[in-house]
Amino acid sequence: MKRFVSRGALLALALSLPIAAPAAAPKKTPPMAAAPAAGKWLATSRRTAEGAIVIGNPAARVKLVEYLSLTCSHCAELSAEAMPSLERDYIAKGLVNLEIRHAVRDGYDFVASLLLRCEPPGRYLASMDALFASQQDWMEKGSTAKTVVGFEAMTPDQKFAAVAKAAGFDSFFAKRGMPAKAFSACLADAKAKDELTAMAGNSWERDAIGGTPLMLINGVRQPSVHHWADLEPLIKAALK
Repeated sequence: MKRFVSRGALLALALSLPIAAPAAAPKKTPPMAAAPAAGKWLATSRRTAEGAIVIGNPAARVKLVEYLSLTCSHCAELSAEAMPSLERDYIAKGLVNLEIRHAVRDGYDFVASLLLRCEPPGRYLASMDALFASQQDWMEKGSTAKTVVGFEAMTPDQKFAAVAKAAGFDSFFAKRGMPAKAFSACLADAKAKDELTAMAGNSWERDAIGGTPLMLINGVRQPSVHHWADLEPLIKAALK
């Protein structure tokens, strides 16, 4: 397992790698606004002390944690299989809450995760699903940022902004309701970048996850879960 590195090093690494074909202790952040009614669990969210976003009923019997990377093709595959049923049959009914821990592994992932985490609770999961569904497209587009004139002389944060533009994230998030001003502010948020960097470091180093996706059910690791057919029986068993 490679040691987690800084934001700038992540970006340099990402831009030096070919795009693969699809394959089968920060400060506390104030809680995000929560929906009051049980029928709105998909729009109910809070942030943990380390900044992970938790969607769903705080009192759900099953606490599901996923370590994921937005550039992980296996995470995209699991998302496509699992999220429709997980959201409809378990999170929306208040049976399960889902905590997302971003195990960032490259610069594309960092930019996408940073912007995703600026989405309001009601759009967070849908935007994540859409990013996974279009993963190969925006990764290929993002890789063209290195051809921008003057790219090598840019600061790391300027390079992140260039990658975001090349990947088409401005259009992607605008169509989902994020104003241009909010988009720019999100990319410039130093505290959010530090929080995301720390979360990734905790995932790879402190928690030693080894790879993504990795699921926890009520605090217990589930290393053999790679498909919805693996995950749903474990959720059902935990609900008994």
